[in-house]
Amino acid sequence: MGKIIYLTGAPATGKSTLTERLAELSDQITVFTYSKELARVTSARVGLVSQSDMREQSAKLITYEDVGLVDAELIEMAARFKHKEGYLVIDSHAVTIESFGFRVTPFSKSMLHDLAPDVIVCLYADAQTLISRIKADPAGRPLPQPSELDRHVSLQCQIASLYAFETGASLYYQDASKSGVEVLQDFLQVSRIAISDSSG
Repeated sequence: MGKIIYLTGAPATGKSTLTERLAELSDQITVFTYSKELARVTSARVGLVSQSDMREQSAKLITYEDVGLVDAELIEMAARFKHKEGYLVIDSHAVTIESFGFRVTPFSKSMLHDLAPDVIVCLYADAQTLISRIKADPAGRPLPQPSELDRHVSLQCQIASLYAFETGASLYYQDASKSGVEVLQDFLQVSRIAISDSSG
């Protein structure tokens, strides 16, 4: 039976880097990158959209309907996955910084129960670490104020807590200011991903 692992955290906490390493680690691990799927759905509506475009324009570009379509695809994929062996790692975050403040596009209660994650991992880091990372590789991300980044991390952690309370999933807050190797090792430990010797 497949295991569902929900990975979340504010931008620049290293979710994409982590999932890229996970995908390379074993063919037992399937990664659903929410932003990539959202770019695909939004592109079908308005023309070609990159992840950088989404980071720059966010709520000006992405509608609740776009989010709903990706949500539905994810739930369908998770339902199929539960009948297979391996691990489905979902890379997503519900909170975005907007010109007006913050926007939250969370899963509904029914969707959470359909998704039924086994483990939730929320990456966090201090504002200065996030600022350094955004400056080094903006990738379309605006550079928020330290107070905004602190609030963003806090809000994303709150969403992770609510998801765990609602589903009963194990919840871990993982320090993402560590090196990439340490973050990967910590994630494998808390998510209890067991890699067989025959995996690629």
